Amino acid sequence: MTPTHWPVIGHAWAVANLDRAVLEQRPAHAYLISGPAHIGKTALAQALALALNCTSDADRPCGTCRACRLMSAGKHPDVQFIAPEGRSLKIDQVRALQHDLALSPFEGRYRVAIFDQFETATIEAQNALLKTLEEPPPSLRIVLTSTDPDRLLPTVRSRCQLLRLPLPPVQQAISW
Repeated sequence: MTPTHWPVIGHAWAVANLDRAVLEQRPAHAYLISGPAHIGKTALAQALALALNCTSDADRPCGTCRACRLMSAGKHPDVQFIAPEGRSLKIDQVRALQHDLALSPFEGRYRVAIFDQFETATIEAQNALLKTLEEPPPSLRIVLTSTDPDRLLPTVRSRCQLLRLPLPPVQQAISW
């Protein structure tokens, strides 16, 4: 059963697994969310960031606490969203972020870095992130989204917990 407090449509098994990891305070240090374009990879990554930093004692994410409101407004100081510049995600983008990722969280439980469309990352950018993936600070969680995880370096893929999101059944997609 999908936790109803997660702002994600579908992908019940992935939401349930992530919800359990958050509730048990055992989230993986890195996730790779893959699947076809436009099926909710980024929405799931953002919901995970919400759940990780939500301050509610009940179901997380609550959607009403300060952390959830900041995240919904795209202004949470501990959550970074990195998208490709132009056609690719570049090494300078990764390097610019690495100093911040090494710091303790400012307001939340975790610093969360969401790298959107990571299949567009240059080899140099992937290698730059590799050190952080290999030895992450305890309070850092990294989420990569990708339509084609085979375009990522094997060393990057092997350091992430893979969540493959399938296309929803046709009837479910129609009802959405």
